[in-house]
Amino acid sequence: MADRTVDDTGQGGLRATGIVKRYAGVPALAGVDLTVRPGEVVGLVGHNGAGKSTLLKCLSGAVRPDEGTIEVDGVPLALTGPAAALAAGISTVYQELSLLPNLTVTQNVFLGDEIRRFGQLSRDRMRRAARELVERFDVQVDVDRRLGDYPVATRQLLEIAIATQRGSRFLLLDEPTTSLEGEQVVRLLDTVGELARTTGIGVLLVDHKLDELYQVADTVVALVDGRVRIAGSARTVDRADVVRAIAGEEAAVHLLQEGRADEGTPTDPAGAPGHVPAPSAASDRPDGTVALQVDHLATAALRDVSLSARPGRVLGLYGLIGSGRTELLRALVGLDTVQGGTVRLDGREFRPRNPAQAARAGLVYLTEERKTDGIVPGLDSATNVVLPILHRFSRLGLLDKRALGRTATEYMDLLHVRGNRAAPVVSLSGGNQQKVLLARALAQRPRVLLLDEPTKGVDIGVKSEIHRLLKDLAHRQGMTVVVVSSEEEEILDVADDVVTFSSGRCDGRTRPAAELSVVDLRQAAWDAA
Repeated sequence: MADRTVDDTGQGGLRATGIVKRYAGVPALAGVDLTVRPGEVVGLVGHNGAGKSTLLKCLSGAVRPDEGTIEVDGVPLALTGPAAALAAGISTVYQELSLLPNLTVTQNVFLGDEIRRFGQLSRDRMRRAARELVERFDVQVDVDRRLGDYPVATRQLLEIAIATQRGSRFLLLDEPTTSLEGEQVVRLLDTVGELARTTGIGVLLVDHKLDELYQVADTVVALVDGRVRIAGSARTVDRADVVRAIAGEEAAVHLLQEGRADEGTPTDPAGAPGHVPAPSAASDRPDGTVALQVDHLATAALRDVSLSARPGRVLGLYGLIGSGRTELLRALVGLDTVQGGTVRLDGREFRPRNPAQAARAGLVYLTEERKTDGIVPGLDSATNVVLPILHRFSRLGLLDKRALGRTATEYMDLLHVRGNRAAPVVSLSGGNQQKVLLARALAQRPRVLLLDEPTKGVDIGVKSEIHRLLKDLAHRQGMTVVVVSSEEEEILDVADDVVTFSSGRCDGRTRPAAELSVVDLRQAAWDAA
């Protein structure tokens, strides 16, 4: 890692001291101290619910702490709102981007900060300034085109660029790589590092992925249950200690072990996924049978996809963005129209009209987009879990709420859902929202479970829990599990077999995950492209 120009005087920078924030009397932050110096990248990591988002909201003015002080260059700030933080030179880029896709790039760059002359918009000046900004950050866009015409990776870089051009001295980034993969991640992290090194902007980077965090951070801070557990130079803080601090010894062993030998599922009650009620007819399939067979499938996005998925195994689908991984899952549950080819479920031809029909046949899909296509934010966790199976609890038009609650609790306990389950599910941390969606999928008792980015935006401890659960579902309970992930390490850790997608094609060639490396996966995707 290249040395940066970091202010070591102890005076300059953004400093939070003794930050406390309580919700309903429960501390989300319990006395947090944190400093971001000019030219420094501070990597902040912690489990879901550790307080990372709350801390960012305090620093960005979105939430007022109950106790503690926030200073810039030794001067206390009264952050009465985001505008006050911006005025103090603190900009925040959240995981959910705030740019407006229906406006042009130029309009987004100057939104709320338009250049005017004699009361009229100076469109040419704004267009020229927007071009200079995107060229400086090497963002490949036409400033006159709608932002929505560009992929998420481009919009992410543009939002960072916009934040810096408004006089920001400190940049807070909340999981900026969640929707990116491969070279996009490398490019964004390079941009962040270069920004700190050349402009002196201090960066606070929240990232669940330790490999990414260590690639760019000067300082590593681990937040555990609202307290700073570890803080030190990235050169001296061992990542194994970080994992142990935030996820526990068991997860550290699981995530940091060398090799990928199948070690089965732990039986420790704190970490074991427990037993999921068996899907109907799952145990009736003879060994070696194919549960899901796809032959030459074509849709508007898929050109020719073939593959086989078997009971008792986890099949990983790998490919670059736009390769067709997600589109296959959507076609399998009736969200995208099949234009050619065949799908067989347990040997019978299968073509559902919608996800409900697919679920009744035993094919259940967990979407990648938790917030837009998954949870119903205003409903509590239990209701979210049982939404697709409400008919099971209906008698003469009345719901048996006691039975409904028992079933929801069973699956949420299975997945160790933490937080106030009686409150709207949106009040839970991102990782616990993801667990609620997994509980919903399992409550439908699938025979084939289709998962699109099942650990997107969750911390390493939750990721470890989910991986163990998926292996248990397949290896011990005979379920057929199909996983899409943009993380090579995740594919290699959770999958038994891997197929590669490229440009809407998959030839069905299956390779054992144990024989592959990250380099092998990337090379296979590039060779097929």
